[in-house]
This record gives sequence, C-alpha cells and structure tokens, in this order.
Amino acid sequence: MPRQHAGSYWSGRVPWGPAIVTIMAVILLAVFPAPLFPLAYAFQALCAQFPVVAVLTRHLPPVPISLLISLAALALARGGVAGSGQLIRTFRFNRRIANCARPLPARLARGESSLDLGGRIVCLGDPSLAAFCYGFVRPRVAITTGLLERLDDEELAAVLAHERHHLRRRDPIRALMIHAFSAAAFMFPVAPAVRLRLDARLELAADRAALTVASPGALAGALLTVLVGGEAAVVGATRLSATESRIAHLSGTPALPAIPVEATAASFGVLLVVGVATAALALPPDLIAMVCRS
Repeated sequence: MPRQHAGSYWSGRVPWGPAIVTIMAVILLAVFPAPLFPLAYAFQALCAQFPVVAVLTRHLPPVPISLLISLAALALARGGVAGSGQLIRTFRFNRRIANCARPLPARLARGESSLDLGGRIVCLGDPSLAAFCYGFVRPRVAITTGLLERLDDEELAAVLAHERHHLRRRDPIRALMIHAFSAAAFMFPVAPAVRLRLDARLELAADRAALTVASPGALAGALLTVLVGGEAAVVGATRLSATESRIAHLSGTPALPAIPVEATAASFGVLLVVGVATAALALPPDLIAMVCRS
C-alpha cells in the first residue's frame, strides 16, 4: 500500500510566527505606505473605468484598500498553493492505490452488500492496518488485508459504516477544502485549532453513523486496532483524526478539541491591527485626495 502523506493535523503548538510577521508588516506599511502606491494607482484607474467599484468600496481611499487587497491576495495565494499541492499529492496517491488492489475476500464482499456499497470498496493487499475513504469525483472505501484480518465481523461493519458516511458526504473533498482554508488563514494563530475541530466533527459524524450498525465496543475495538497501525493521513483520504475526541465520544463524555483562548485573542489582535492600520491610511489629506469618485 502506498504511504499516506503526513502534515494534515495540528501538533497543538500555537503558530505565533505568521501573526507576528503580519502585524509587523501591517504596522510598517501604515507608517511607510509607499510600497502600496503602485497598487493604489492601479485601483484608482480601475475606479475611473468602472465607477461601480468606487461605490462597492464606499469611497475608501485606494491606499487602505490596497493594503486589504494585498493581505487578501497573500491569503488566497497561500491557500491556493497549499490546496493545489495537496490535490496533486492526493491524485498521485489515489492512482497508486490501484497497484495494491486485490479481489474482494468473501467477508468484505458480504459487508459491501449489506451496507449497499456495491463497487465502492477496494481491498488493498498490504499488511498495514488502515481503512479510509478516498477520491473526489466518485469516492471509494479502501481497507487493507492486514486490517481485515484483525477485525471481527462487527468491528468490520463498524469500520465500513464509518467510511460509508465519509463516502456519502464526500468528506475527502471537505477535508481538502478545510486544509486549503486553514492554509489561507495562516495569519491567524487560531486557524490550526479550528481546522482540527472541523476534522473532529467529520470523524464524530462518521462514528455516529457507525453506531447505527455496530455497538460502541465494536467501534472502539476497531479504532484501537487501527491506532496500532500508526499510519499518517493524507488530505483527501478521510480516516483517523481527532482521536481523543473520538475516544471521549465513545466513552460517553463527548468533547470537541478545544480552541486555545490565547490563539483566539491573538487572531482578534491581528484583525484589530489591520483595522487600525486601514483607518490610519484613510486619514491623511494627501491620501484622501486619491479617493475614487463614482
């Protein structure tokens, strides 16, 4: 079985670096806005050609608008690069799965039939312990022969029902979008924690679906078995994530991953600095004179 790509989950450390760099850059541009002038002049020319742009921006001077456009463009570029990179790696991963495909064993064929997954299960000839949903256009469920041999019938049903939920909701593409949006929000320290919380919601929803066909003990046993495998996850192949929340849910004490207060406060701090800088750039008379007229 091809190795899955790591890097889609949060280590638990608040990423202060991007926020600090963003705050320093915004303050510097508020004090020395000259680098924003080329974009401001281009925006002013755009307003002259399309007056509706001035209305949409509420006649804010082009320089503060240029600051906001620059930050938005940076976020979109970061998210686009991260999303495209993961998309390429995921497509490569999905193609390589075909090389490990094996005919469905009788047990797996029965599970496929009972859960109405005809033609959507792939058995991978590999001793590792893994099961995941993959694919964007027509998602499929993959399970390794190593895991199949370790699960009893009820645990297998729990795993397949869990992955069926991912398949029906097209969670692989949801996971990719969450990753891309999190990358785009790299300036905000709270973004990785929010990503982990959203990942946990996907997994807990799939666990609840699994509990409709299997007991909590069977699902817990399957989860423990897969944890022993220690495989990393690939964005676009939805499987184990937010493990502590899943364990808490099965133990009867549901809890989603916490969002650190300090990361939330720092993220609001970034927004505050950007807001103050935007206001400051809109005040000087020489910059006000550049305002677009509709």
